[in-house]
Amino acid sequence: MMLLKIVSLILTMVIYSYAKKINKRKPGLLFSPIILTPLAMILFLLIINLSYKDYASITIPFNEMLNVVTVAFAIPLYRNWSILAANWRIILYSLSVGSFIAILAGVLTTFWIGLGSNSVISIIPRSITTPIAVSLSESIGGIPTLTAVFVMLTSFSGVYLGPKIAKFFSIDHPLAIGMMYGMGAHALGTVKAFEYGDVEGAGSSLSNVVGAMITVIWAFTLTPLIVKWM
Repeated sequence: MMLLKIVSLILTMVIYSYAKKINKRKPGLLFSPIILTPLAMILFLLIINLSYKDYASITIPFNEMLNVVTVAFAIPLYRNWSILAANWRIILYSLSVGSFIAILAGVLTTFWIGLGSNSVISIIPRSITTPIAVSLSESIGGIPTLTAVFVMLTSFSGVYLGPKIAKFFSIDHPLAIGMMYGMGAHALGTVKAFEYGDVEGAGSSLSNVVGAMITVIWAFTLTPLIVKWM
């Protein structure tokens, strides 16, 4: 069993490394390591009949590293604080409107295609990072696991559509690009924003934090109205 754990840990790193090489040759979301690595590991776990619970316990070191990466996002935030502070009004206004529209669009779309009331409530927190979204979903009566799926789909869609939206609407301001990715694609979007530059990444990091707080306020305010409307 110990050998199996070691193999699983090493294989995760090897597959991720190889997936990055594939993504360099074939850029795009479908060939992203975020897509290829989980698919390969799911196949591997099915072949060796290893449960996800056991695999999760094996890869705890990777989860712990996420905390380090999250804290590291604060460095560019600190370096560009003067730019962010000078534009705090437009940042707050934009994120408030963006969060409201995201909730409204998600609720109306889910209701329109007939996924049911549980799905309608569960999609409300989809525009914030997964840990907060799952907790918020549980607090407002949604299904946390379903919310996690909505968050992932939103994140992938945001990263995929982001460049196309920026090009179509001629969005080239660093702060606007960062906020678009931060509010529209969460942590994955922040990684994408850093590919543009330091200011874009800082704007995305800030949008992740502030956007989450605003969404929590909107969620508790709007959920009773949405439930009554349904």
